[in-house]
Amino acid sequence: MRAEVMRAEDTGAEDTGADATHRTGQASAPVGEPAAMVAPAVVHAGVEATAVPAWDDAPVTPARTGLAVSFDVFDTVLMRRCTTPDGVFELACRHAGADVGRPGLVESFVQHRKLAETTARRRVFRANSEPARSGRVDRVASAEVTIEAIYQEFPRRLFGLEALAPADLAEIEFRAELDLCVADPEVAFLYDEARDEGFRTGFVSDTYWGAERLAKLLRHCRPGLAWDFLYASCDHGTAKADRLFEHVLEAENLDPAALTHMGDNPAADVAAPRKLGIGARPYAQATPWLAGVLQREETIFALATHGAPMGRRLDGGARTLRRRAARTTPVTTPAAALGLAVLGPVLAAFDRFVEAQVRQIEAEGRRVAVAFLARDGALSRDVWTRLHPDRPAAWLEINRRTAALAAADGEAGFAPLLDPIDAIDRPTAVDMLGLDAPALRRFFATSGGVATGPALAAALPRLFGRKAIADLAGGMRDGLIAHLRREIGGFDGLDDLVLVDLGYSGSVQKGLRRALDLALQAGAGPAGPRLHGVYLVGRDAALDDLGPDTASSFISDLVVSPHVKEALLGNIAVLEQLCAASTGSVRAYRDGLPLREAERRDAAHVALAREAQAGALRFVEKLAEEILDGRPDPFAELDTAAAWTAALLARLLFLPTDDEVLLLGGLAHDVNLGSRNTVALADPQAAADAVLARALPDACAMAAPPMWPAGSLAALSPLHGFAYALFGAGALPGDVFGDVPCGRIDVTLVGPRKAVPLTVTCLRTPAGDLRLRVPLIADRRIEAVAVPVGQLAARALLRGVTMQQGETGREALHKAPITTLGRDRLQAVGGTLADEVMRSGPDGSLVILLPKTTGRVAVLTLVLTPLGGARPLALSLADQAGEAATTSIVPEA
Repeated sequence: MRAEVMRAEDTGAEDTGADATHRTGQASAPVGEPAAMVAPAVVHAGVEATAVPAWDDAPVTPARTGLAVSFDVFDTVLMRRCTTPDGVFELACRHAGADVGRPGLVESFVQHRKLAETTARRRVFRANSEPARSGRVDRVASAEVTIEAIYQEFPRRLFGLEALAPADLAEIEFRAELDLCVADPEVAFLYDEARDEGFRTGFVSDTYWGAERLAKLLRHCRPGLAWDFLYASCDHGTAKADRLFEHVLEAENLDPAALTHMGDNPAADVAAPRKLGIGARPYAQATPWLAGVLQREETIFALATHGAPMGRRLDGGARTLRRRAARTTPVTTPAAALGLAVLGPVLAAFDRFVEAQVRQIEAEGRRVAVAFLARDGALSRDVWTRLHPDRPAAWLEINRRTAALAAADGEAGFAPLLDPIDAIDRPTAVDMLGLDAPALRRFFATSGGVATGPALAAALPRLFGRKAIADLAGGMRDGLIAHLRREIGGFDGLDDLVLVDLGYSGSVQKGLRRALDLALQAGAGPAGPRLHGVYLVGRDAALDDLGPDTASSFISDLVVSPHVKEALLGNIAVLEQLCAASTGSVRAYRDGLPLREAERRDAAHVALAREAQAGALRFVEKLAEEILDGRPDPFAELDTAAAWTAALLARLLFLPTDDEVLLLGGLAHDVNLGSRNTVALADPQAAADAVLARALPDACAMAAPPMWPAGSLAALSPLHGFAYALFGAGALPGDVFGDVPCGRIDVTLVGPRKAVPLTVTCLRTPAGDLRLRVPLIADRRIEAVAVPVGQLAARALLRGVTMQQGETGREALHKAPITTLGRDRLQAVGGTLADEVMRSGPDGSLVILLPKTTGRVAVLTLVLTPLGGARPLALSLADQAGEAATTSIVPEA
């Protein structure tokens, strides 16, 4: 019964309500057998292609006086430049003159608008139910309402709009519809072809807009549009899923077989007409995958961004364009679908930012060149080439390694290259530097084979000597400047050079500036232009003061918080691999040409990246078509575009779908500093070990590798994936998602000569498990630990036992590798352990046999789940009262 009050077609992505029959007064010409009509292919991202059927397959019957085609209106003939009617409500709030600057007002307005519709429909439904209950009708009661009836239920005074009548607010919302609605070009093609073939055409819509307004809206979006009939549910008091199609057949004198209806709603536009024998042609707006992605993006937008000038529902029409592109653009692989729906929109919006920055510099009347940095700038360069065919841009193969080495004989030395590295061995150092010497071998021998990056940077001048370093840096610098001159015409006379890249800390830009300055000092190069870094994502603090040079980030700390920014950069390797050129990274230069290292990625990885890039460029081509056809540029408002680009990127990196984890998680990331190392993007086993050994917030903060911690956790479960999204947004409360003390218990440490008790804290995990951590000192030579599991639960599921070792407890817990202890090291005493379930009485214990320790300190972690309906409680009021806290568990039912 409730479903009759609020149907999907009333409030969802299809029509928004009802409107009335509108006749044009045009006569319908007799129609003979129609000629075959070619319909464009409709392809959904992530699914195999299907075609929109032609109208001429409608069955022919003797009673037919002519063939007719009816179309749904919203999300079929017309598209809104927002994903749901909520965007219309938000724009109406702004048009109404409400105090939109007041926190929460817009959100409350939108929710009250929806509640008002629910209330109005419920009121009409109840009124119409009376005759149904008395037996006077044999139909289910209708709940169709007009827009004026909806605003009768709206609390105008709450929003300072008491001076406006319901009719005024209705007109204001209609103005928002006029602002947001545009014609769907694919459906417009089908509609026009149907009329050209002699079909009678019209509209059947579930909408709260009356006929007069609906006609005005249709002709606003398509001037001169003509039709033979127009039916709307609110004027007839019945919906498509009820009796509206019967009204159409009767009033138009149509046999059901002579009518074909096209629309997007499975119930109202497909099932309902087919039930009457009417032909139905579904017109889906988005695949389940894309629909889920859009929902996730809206969640991430609210969690991770500072918002946008026009709110979280209005994005300039970008999501509408993405739905259209996914529906109409053929793709053959999941990677191409991802590129089309996500990667393309991100880089198309970034391109608008790059264009704006270039124009701003050119406005000063200076000589400006634009260059994209290899390898990660490859896709951005391709986007620029397609959207700005008259503005050439250079392709510079400069990376952090070559830029840093070209200035290694300067004041900064090797620090810019090596300081970010926590640990490095000699083979990797030789690969990166292109130099070796006995002194370097001795250095690593005395360092135990591994050194920190800063230690190596400080030692290199002493190990190699001034001349060797000057020769290394001078040779790289000469090659780099020759490369600049080769790739950028008139480089020596440039005033400004715009460097475009995915971004981060501007290390290439800074290294290039140091190299150009050193070349000028040595008289071996030009003064060099001002350098302007234009980045998708940048560490703004590191880019703040660059002297005469500048740097700007599209996704700046004014768009997302620094915490969110760091979380993005902690997962950014996914974007790098999708955007990078399919070549090895540059190692050096000869005659201005780059000498590249071998491509470390396998052929399947490179092919996947190419497919994703091809899909992204298909979106860019669709965007160019839109602008050429006179439709609004969805990325024209840069502040809004930046906020939504951050949401798209954060959604992909923080909250990937199962499809995306499967598609991208197995890829390897090459370090790109001259080394031969590749590391996994996602590592579900590492994530599982981290979740077992550490509190969930600490597991989310796992250090690389894996390079995609969010994807690694999402591979465990959607819940773990969403927890990472909360962590990335800085919204993971430790009291809920962390480990909270819930009591204490005595374990027994068993040594070679004696056993000693140790009191440890019991921790309640966010999943309701119990986690116990036992610190161990290597000098005490502990051989086993006995945990009195029977005191915690009569039955418990053993989740696992891990061990970590280090020089301190903190190092062991947070930085050391995690070792999972096997079943062979676990013994039940005073109970049984079978299929990971331990059953015991109060005296039962789990004995854990320890492996040999190598660190000074070890931490043993045990996680178990009490069974039988029990769960641990974190009771802290007892501590405040001065009482001793004990482990409290909800008793079994």
